[in-house]
Amino acid sequence: MIYDVTMPIHPDMQVYKNKQDKKPIFTYQIQHSPHDISETNVFLPMHTGTHMDFPKHMDSSGKTSTGFDSTTFFNQPVVVIDCLHVEDRLTLKDIEGISFQKGDTVFFKTKNSLHDMFLNDFVYVSLELAEKLSTLDLLAVGIDGLGIERNDPMHQTHVTLMRQDVYIIEGLRLKEVPPGRYRFTALPIHVLESDALPLRVLIHN
Repeated sequence: MIYDVTMPIHPDMQVYKNKQDKKPIFTYQIQHSPHDISETNVFLPMHTGTHMDFPKHMDSSGKTSTGFDSTTFFNQPVVVIDCLHVEDRLTLKDIEGISFQKGDTVFFKTKNSLHDMFLNDFVYVSLELAEKLSTLDLLAVGIDGLGIERNDPMHQTHVTLMRQDVYIIEGLRLKEVPPGRYRFTALPIHVLESDALPLRVLIHN
C-alpha cells in the first residue's frame, strides 16, 4: 500500500495563518496561433504546503538547501503516531510505549489532517516533547500542521530539533494512514540557497 501524504498546491489551499502573501499565485499564458499553447506560471513561497525546513529558517547563519542530498528521505523508516485525541499540543505522554530506532522519522497524525482549512488552534509539538525527540537520533520529525510550534516568538521547537540536525517536515496529510511502522520517500525540488523546500511525500510498506 502506498499513501501520498502531500498537500495539493492550488490557489485556495490553506496557508499559515491564512496570510494572503503566503498563497501560491497561478497565472496562465495562452497563445492561440498557430494553435492553442498554454504555459502555467506559479509564484510559490517555499513554505507552501508539504515542505521541509532548513536551519536558515531560524538562524541567519544556518544551512540552506544548497548541498542537501536528494536521497536523504529515500526509502527511510518512519513511525506514524495516532494523536487524533490531542486538542492542543503534543507532549511526552503521546510517545509513551513507542520504541524508536536510530535513524527513524516520526510523523504525528493529529486533527490537523482532518481539515482542509487552516486551524488557528492547530496541534503542535511542545518544547518538552521536542527536547526528548532531539535525543533519539531521529532523521526527521513531521507533523500535519503548517507549523511545528504555535505562537512561540522564540520558535523553540524548531531550534531544539535543528540544533541536533533533526529535519522538520510540515504540512503532511495523514488522514488515511493507520498508525504503525512504514517506510517513506520524500523528494524535494532542486532549488539552491533556500530556507525551505516543497516535498512530495509517499508512505509505503
